[in-house]
Amino acid sequence: MRSILPSGKRNIERQPRLSRQLRMEFLEDRMVLSGPQVADVNICSTDWAPDFVEYLETSNLGTDGYSIPVGSSAQLQTLPWTNLNQIRVTFSEDVDVQMADLSVSGVNVTAYVFSDFSYDANTYTAIWTLPDPIEKDKLLLDLDADGIDPVQDLVENALDGEWTNSSNTYNSGNGTAGGDFEFRFNVLPGDANASASVTIIDPMLGNLKKGKVPGDAGYGIRYDVDGSAEITTADCNAMYYNLGDLLPVGDPEGMGNDAPTTTGFDDMMVARNAVDVVLSLWDAFDDAEDNDDELSYSVVENTNPDLFDSVSIDDQTGELTLDFAPSISGLSVITIRAVDLGGLIADTQFLVRMNDAPVISNFYGLDLGGDTWRFQGTVTDVDDDVEGMQVVLGGILDGYDLTATVLSNGTFSVTASLPDLISGFATAQTEDWWGAASNVADTYVLVS
Repeated sequence: MRSILPSGKRNIERQPRLSRQLRMEFLEDRMVLSGPQVADVNICSTDWAPDFVEYLETSNLGTDGYSIPVGSSAQLQTLPWTNLNQIRVTFSEDVDVQMADLSVSGVNVTAYVFSDFSYDANTYTAIWTLPDPIEKDKLLLDLDADGIDPVQDLVENALDGEWTNSSNTYNSGNGTAGGDFEFRFNVLPGDANASASVTIIDPMLGNLKKGKVPGDAGYGIRYDVDGSAEITTADCNAMYYNLGDLLPVGDPEGMGNDAPTTTGFDDMMVARNAVDVVLSLWDAFDDAEDNDDELSYSVVENTNPDLFDSVSIDDQTGELTLDFAPSISGLSVITIRAVDLGGLIADTQFLVRMNDAPVISNFYGLDLGGDTWRFQGTVTDVDDDVEGMQVVLGGILDGYDLTATVLSNGTFSVTASLPDLISGFATAQTEDWWGAASNVADTYVLVS
């Protein structure tokens, strides 16, 4: 996800290449032999019980999920769980990775979509969440290393992603930055005995294990198909329900077709009654096989349509137009999708904030005697909570490093000893949680 939505009182942030460059000065002398690599692919469910997840970790089967085995045919061994809806990829180092960098394609489902994305810079782990559990399918993960905005490290080395399925035994790559990471795995819910089909043997063996929990003799994670940390009748019923299921014939769509790639769009803040904003989709998306005008573009989500008179796409020019509604403020997250001729997709999200700046009024200074002064005023904002905003005092107060915190009633006040203060204009200015600056309020101070 290219946008980070605001939480509480903070500025909008984003995870683009630009924000990373502020840290590059600390890494200039670093010797890099290749780009970052994929160190682990982990599949899991948001519905798995904590005890089940903990058992996987203590059994060295994966952290926060099940680490898909590599280096043998085990990579393609069917995954039997019924509620898999999360893919976790861990890298060898800190990377800049976005939701649209991963494409997941299948045979039964041409292209999978994501409902959420996050990245943990402490563990170098990116997490993609799907809106629904994966059903029986052959799947291909494709992490972008060759597109217009690939996964890359903090010094802009692209992902070193080459991978040979059921052969590689360690991190991805060939020692040179670049090369998509293409990783195959199979999901067949209910195939507890890993026979590549769901047969009567699966629930029969499951019935023999009913009541077993992690740590018990005879417990097996593959028979705990809902990840509840106990093999129950529900697990056996799920196996019965899927009797006869096989993996589909053929290969995932992505085996012969790369998904579109995208640079995404910056989050934007516009003033109330702003003029239309026009964005080029052809500049923001690219595809290895198809031309810009061969991709299909759509708005798949607009979380606050009242903010706009219209959000439209011109297929002839590849332009997205945001036509803002008058006299309204608020925010919306917009999701744009590009679909190539093979049905593979790239989604990108950005945040639009229609925002009124705060206003400072009733600003004045009081001489309390003995070089002590108090400066106070009021802050209002029609679409934001002003409590906690910081007011910076300047003008003749420059050099005194004076700031004031706005209270819940909108007032602010600062009292300080100001030796050598001269007559002139004192100023006050603040900004809201989105970075919109207020007016510069001023008051004339007469020092006797």
